[in-house]
Amino acid sequence: MSEISGVPTTNIDSVNGFFTTQGGTGIEANSVINTGVQMYGSTNVWANPAVTKPFNIGPAYTTNAFTKIVASRSYLQFFALKSDGTLWYWSIDSSWMSGSFFTSDGTWRQYGSDTDWTDICPGQNTFGAIKNGNIMFIGYAAYRQRGDGSTTSVSNWTTVNTAGNWVKIVQGYRCTWAINSSGEAYSTGYGYDYMTGQGTTATIDTFTREKNSLTNIVDVAFGYRCTWLRNSSGDVYFTGNNSQNYAGPQITATQDRNGPLLAVDSSTDYVCAKVCDHSYHGGCHIDSDGYLRHNGEGQSFLRPDGSTIDSKGSSSGRQLTNAGNGWTFYSAGDLSGSTSEHFGIGIKSGALRIGGEDSTGFKGTFSSTENAFWIEVRTGVTTAAQRAAVLIAG
Repeated sequence: MSEISGVPTTNIDSVNGFFTTQGGTGIEANSVINTGVQMYGSTNVWANPAVTKPFNIGPAYTTNAFTKIVASRSYLQFFALKSDGTLWYWSIDSSWMSGSFFTSDGTWRQYGSDTDWTDICPGQNTFGAIKNGNIMFIGYAAYRQRGDGSTTSVSNWTTVNTAGNWVKIVQGYRCTWAINSSGEAYSTGYGYDYMTGQGTTATIDTFTREKNSLTNIVDVAFGYRCTWLRNSSGDVYFTGNNSQNYAGPQITATQDRNGPLLAVDSSTDYVCAKVCDHSYHGGCHIDSDGYLRHNGEGQSFLRPDGSTIDSKGSSSGRQLTNAGNGWTFYSAGDLSGSTSEHFGIGIKSGALRIGGEDSTGFKGTFSSTENAFWIEVRTGVTTAAQRAAVLIAG
């Protein structure tokens, strides 16, 4: 595989902000990257120097107990939160991160001294965060995804909205969604195919509540020019492009949905515990029993159970019982608005798994069979001896 979502595998890339690979040159010289136990990804992902260079990328392991780590989708940059509310970063790429505020030397460093950072997310050449109930932004801003009407890019954390008592921030393809403490969802940015839930395909300049005034919203996820919203009861709402007919069992039409409209009814279909990012071809959400619920095309092998059967229209949300339960993370993220993405990652019982038609290049890094089927990259482990030998997600 030479590229993912148009990004050459010889350059840094991340999949839905979760895990990162690197090829090309300029890595061997960085002793921080190539020595010692390393960590990257979400919460705790370990690697060791024996792993070949194309995968052995990540910040040197420290005693920091991060609660959330996100990676830039284009650059060698990470941000992380700790349970004490501090913000940390790691970088060997100065793009969008000014040397006046950041030291890009491949070392975990604390950003400032404040202890009121509560959420962090990656975007398309951007990061977003919640700090003391305010929305923060850094990076490329051409598409109004800042949410304050400006298209000016910034190279240090900038406050862009103080009005909402915000609790969650999620950035997708050229747009941003935020949820406030009242469970209301707001969006800003490009409105392709109604994906911002504003009843228009035009650009939204500032954070505006979605048009149906939903309540008790707790989670947001993206697909190809579309968005899912989940409420606290496990109902799921959909807006945007539905050309793959994967919105949910309550929506059977394939045309764009001018929503958010009810897609998964928790009293009829299933209780959704987590909405997860999808590619153009499909993906999975996670139900309250820890099973994956598949939506979309089967031939792209984004189903971790090995089946190629579609789950579309009234069959969207098909429970993948053969894949087992214990799933806590899944993403077939649409990184650049592309219709040619077939790559998925997930965590099941603490183990990192990858699959899909475009997973062959990553599998080659592990000397694994280069096919479309899902594999357990490394198992979840608990001992120091195991950590010295494997890559884990925990």
